[in-house]
Amino acid sequence: MNEERRGWRPTRNQKIVGVLVLLLVWTVAANRWTDKGCQLGQSYRLVVTHGAPERYEGCVEEGRDRVEYTDDYYG
Repeated sequence: MNEERRGWRPTRNQKIVGVLVLLLVWTVAANRWTDKGCQLGQSYRLVVTHGAPERYEGCVEEGRDRVEYTDDYYG
């Protein structure tokens, strides 16, 4: 009986569910950025760099077809 104990490891289904939950949370946070004037792709990046938006954070138009992050947002 020389079995080595490994401890708990998640199953394949648990990993898949975990990834799906993570993507759902990321999408909800990105959607909050789009509500503040940010483009969708930009919103996903802002979740990674800034997390969920505070009330003073958002995006404003900086010329034609250009939207930029600002921490001085009043929308």
